[in-house]
Amino acid sequence: MGLDKWLKPEDEANKKIRKKEPLVQAKKSKNEDFQKEILRKQTIKLTKYTLVCPRASCKYQKIIMKKKLTEIDRKCPRCNEEMKIK
Repeated sequence: MGLDKWLKPEDEANKKIRKKEPLVQAKKSKNEDFQKEILRKQTIKLTKYTLVCPRASCKYQKIIMKKKLTEIDRKCPRCNEEMKIK
């Protein structure tokens, strides 16, 4: 038992027209959506900070990628002294 009795026959010309239209519209909409997403995304500019502890006995170093450094970032976790920025 096939599905032929449930499906209505269509003209071949109508099939070709229906297939071409959605493909063209889909390509245009994908390109437009992609361009809109690029414009919506905000570029985040991060700066790379190299922090070094000034104490000779500690010698702790860390690298942080942030927009701005906070006071917590500037303190050395070992000796609680303020670190130098390179």
